[in-house]
Amino acid sequence: MYGDSGAVWISNVEDLLKSLKNRFHLTFSEPFSLSYNFVVPVQIGRERDAVLKVGYPNNDFSNEFHALQDFQGKGMVEVIDFHKEEGWILLDRLTPGTSLHSVEDEKEVLHVLSRVAHRLWHKPAILHAYPTVQSWSNGIGRLREKFNGGSGPLPEELVLKAENLFPELLSTSTDLFLLHGDLHHGNILYSESSGWTAIDPKGLIGEREYDCIQFMLNEWKKWDVPLELLQYRTRTIASLLSLSYERLIQYGFCHSVLSACWSVEDAMGGWTTGLSLARMFEELMKENELTLKFS
Repeated sequence: MYGDSGAVWISNVEDLLKSLKNRFHLTFSEPFSLSYNFVVPVQIGRERDAVLKVGYPNNDFSNEFHALQDFQGKGMVEVIDFHKEEGWILLDRLTPGTSLHSVEDEKEVLHVLSRVAHRLWHKPAILHAYPTVQSWSNGIGRLREKFNGGSGPLPEELVLKAENLFPELLSTSTDLFLLHGDLHHGNILYSESSGWTAIDPKGLIGEREYDCIQFMLNEWKKWDVPLELLQYRTRTIASLLSLSYERLIQYGFCHSVLSACWSVEDAMGGWTTGLSLARMFEELMKENELTLKFS
């Protein structure tokens, strides 16, 4: 992804880890099984359990670094130390650290999500050029460029509908917040000392409704009637967080299409998941339009 500079960074990673080990008197455990960043549980001396996250110091890492600072004291994992230019962050280790995946009852899951989201969302306190929902939406345009104006493996009518709806939503946005950007089951962990706590923020500026959508793309296939689950989730979240149900399902449709575009862009096979969710959100939108028409 990063050419020569990426190769140079990779060649220096082991030296960086050795330096951090000596600097903080770290004891390393087995690293987590992840695909991009290197994340490993560590012990600082004999005093404190922590997690060391090391990644290529690109814009995404910089955004996460600033978001972690911005969210401190607001339901986010504690930052112990960091070095943005070297590309590492030392974080408190949440114990036992079980994720929201472990909770079976959907009602309880939604209440946990709502409490965590309510604590997180705020006006950004740090002066940093976070990405915006509008900048993220450009991923659909990149799909067009990739396929010379076409939509590749994605249905043209869905892509076109998202292209038209996204600008409409963005132009009517009124109250923008600093969002987590990737708030799903796996990024909400339980801590004995702090309760349910968020990790791994991307840092994104947008309406609160948008921050609920990534959650919707998770843990739905195990349900017999996924559309009913999606409707329950959107209605419950809208009620618990005083959000617009209409904008929630509209953002849901747009982000699902965008997620599919990202998967195609990254040459990943997961774009079918985005399409499945987009069609379900489309059903909820049609149902909502009929309800409004005859109410």
